[in-house]
Amino acid sequence: MKNIVIFTFLIFLLNNCNAQKTNSEIVYFLPNNVEKEITKKIDSINDKSSIFFTLGNDQLGNFVIYLNTKMEKEYNFWLLNTNRCLYLNNKYYPIVLKSDEFFSYPESRSSVTKKIEKGEPLKKVITIRDNTFRIKFNLNGKIIE
Repeated sequence: MKNIVIFTFLIFLLNNCNAQKTNSEIVYFLPNNVEKEITKKIDSINDKSSIFFTLGNDQLGNFVIYLNTKMEKEYNFWLLNTNRCLYLNNKYYPIVLKSDEFFSYPESRSSVTKKIEKGEPLKKVITIRDNTFRIKFNLNGKIIE
């Protein structure tokens, strides 16, 4: 009887560990007026296949969303590994947070661990978005610029 209880407990424990490994997406929705402005811009882009978004904040706590179409190959790491997507007009677009750019490195966990153990430098990616379409809006959805 004791073995059955232990076996049942182990099955339960292993089953819960597997459940935690499932990769689910986090779907983002924007306020309607922000969504409309972004949709207008998307409609003017010829090659829509490479569109992705970056979401950040300014110093006043407003949100800033950037519409990106091309990025350096290092940035692809975040695009391929994000579980966040933005839902617009019945489509899902990858979305990366600005905090990912500030606080992480575009490398796998095993690669980062090996480099730290060997004392090798980690590659930091800095993104400059001077001429990138962006919308700044507050928590209520009011477009600020």
